[in-house]
Amino acid sequence: MKMPETVQKYLGFTLLPHSGVSLVFTGIVCASLEGGGRSDLAVIVKGTIAAAAVINEIIAVIMAKKGFAKAGEICP
Repeated sequence: MKMPETVQKYLGFTLLPHSGVSLVFTGIVCASLEGGGRSDLAVIVKGTIAAAAVINEIIAVIMAKKGFAKAGEICP
């Protein structure tokens, strides 16, 4: 892609803390499940995805900061 080496190496880390999309899709899935009479599964999906999003946001922010620091974009 002819990008600087720092971009090639660390861009992935900086994109980690974006789990909002998964939460939107979770809402769509849960609405479909509840509409189909499977509200028991909707509760499980909501809880699982919400917990995963919280864990991801904690870990991903730390990883993104390290990625920015290693790329030399911020002070460590």
